Amino acid sequence: MRSIITTSDVDVTYNKGQTNEFKALKGVTCEIASREYIIFFGPSGCGKSTLLYSIFGVLEPSAGEVMVKGDSIYKYEPMELVMYQRKTMGIMYQSFNLIPSLTVLDNVQLPLIFAGFPPVTRERRAMELLDRFGIAHVAHKRPALLSGGQQQRVSVARSLVNDPEILIADEPVGNLDFVSAEAVMNTLEEINQNDKKTVLLVTHDAKYLPYAHRVFYLDYGKIDRIVPNPEKRQIIKVRPGETIVTEIEQLARIYPYDTPEQLRVKSLINFLTQSLSFDQIVRLEKMTQHVIEGVLSEDQFRTLLTTDYEEGGCGIKPKQAEEMTHKMFQVLEQSQDVVRFRRVHRDQTTIDLARFELIKHIHTHMVGEYKVEPDSRELEQLTKMVTNRVYGYITREEFHRQLRLPFEEGGGGFDIYLAADLSRYLEKLIAQGVSHFVQHQESKPESTNLHAKQAEKFEEIDKGLFGRLTHILAKKKQNA
Repeated sequence: MRSIITTSDVDVTYNKGQTNEFKALKGVTCEIASREYIIFFGPSGCGKSTLLYSIFGVLEPSAGEVMVKGDSIYKYEPMELVMYQRKTMGIMYQSFNLIPSLTVLDNVQLPLIFAGFPPVTRERRAMELLDRFGIAHVAHKRPALLSGGQQQRVSVARSLVNDPEILIADEPVGNLDFVSAEAVMNTLEEINQNDKKTVLLVTHDAKYLPYAHRVFYLDYGKIDRIVPNPEKRQIIKVRPGETIVTEIEQLARIYPYDTPEQLRVKSLINFLTQSLSFDQIVRLEKMTQHVIEGVLSEDQFRTLLTTDYEEGGCGIKPKQAEEMTHKMFQVLEQSQDVVRFRRVHRDQTTIDLARFELIKHIHTHMVGEYKVEPDSRELEQLTKMVTNRVYGYITREEFHRQLRLPFEEGGGGFDIYLAADLSRYLEKLIAQGVSHFVQHQESKPESTNLHAKQAEKFEEIDKGLFGRLTHILAKKKQNA
């Protein structure tokens, strides 16, 4: 497959010769094939947007060359460069950049006015795109009356109205909620696959990396590495074995800014501390998500843990599954005391006795879990420390240090190992309890509605898992 874009030793320097000179790109060389979906990925300030706009033709390199379709675009005459940007390139912005005084239809057909198309042709092409992206019904509304997701789809339609060969997108879903963002990303994938457009996308969000054929990781103005997506059929030729899926590639999705060496370290630590494979952990995360959302009961969760991985379960040994189920549901149940404490804490009319009883419950969970039998004085001391930690008056580190202090100095007098266990267990209760409380008690209605939409979308995406669960439970019931 021929290259449609080539950059050779591209440098971009801002404020050259001044005291605040900054080199945004440093000798960037890359090739992009026609019909590829490329993601420029990296932290803020790494040069990914600078590279995108250099390819777009609006940011001339300080050194090096940008070739598109065999032409050095910065050797174009001014009007040739305008025609290149108009016919070859389409662009989407994070901020939509729609003209508020124009209707949606007029915003989409605007590029065709500058291209000299007659009104009938302009309107027909614009309406076809609006209909394709499911927003034809808002064609005559002003952008301000649309949701963020709808406005971004208008932006997509506008970027395609000139039928460009290359579509570039600078953080196109940065201002959107989860559901709208996924809809836009799926639209870009459809444009790449069905319309055969080359797509260049800038993002710092790792969850979008699976959409790309290749990911260009940028750091400090350079392309640090180029990683083909093993889950997609590549447009360009790759060496045999180059796209093999290993645990390192899977970990890179979770820790996108880590170096390959750091990912290897995480792989070994996982081996040393856990008996589960990466795939089992991913499956376990999805199942736990369903538990938190109330989709799976304790018995259903336990059943899935012991079910073969190929059948939709985790393939965990029964004894280990029983221990994991007991631990998880115990923490979730006991964390409700933290939720109740936070609720009582907000209610100024409630007497301190209620909070005191809840704190007693919480430290009872802790000492019960690790078979500690403190006397009355030690229990009183522990109550004070737990109260301060749950209130947030002391940090996790301070709580752990107090547990290890001698009793005579106001501490718990626990040894280093027991102090670590008690501290870790309390943090689990706090993490689950506080997060649950914030989500359901302190969030705005809009946020709650958004969470509901996200949960609904998650269930839709992963309905195969729950469907398999239903089948497994029914089958086991029949055999019984």
